Amino acid sequence: MAQSSITTAGSTTGKDSVGAVKSAVGGVHGMGEAIRGTVNGAVDTAFNDQAGEAKNRSVAAKGVAEMQDGELKGHGDGAHAGAVGSMSSVPSVDGDTGTRTTSAGSRTL
Repeated sequence: MAQSSITTAGSTTGKDSVGAVKSAVGGVHGMGEAIRGTVNGAVDTAFNDQAGEAKNRSVAAKGVAEMQDGELKGHGDGAHAGAVGSMSSVPSVDGDTGTRTTSAGSRTL
């Protein structure tokens, strides 16, 4: 007994759209990674940081690969390590202890 498959014209449209969006996001993310790796590599070169140069060459290469194939890669490698939200330049003051906390650390006043 032969099996048959019926596919309607719009049955894969949703999957195709999601795939296209994922590919576009991967390409944009890859472009950002390529730029980040290139800029940070230039800074590392200026400060003669050979380990940083090698790391950022890798970041830039992965970014180019993401742009070319539209797939997000390299997540979870610690590239964005650190506390989220610690970039504030506005200090907070704890009135009880006289300690001032900034993004650079704490000090007693």
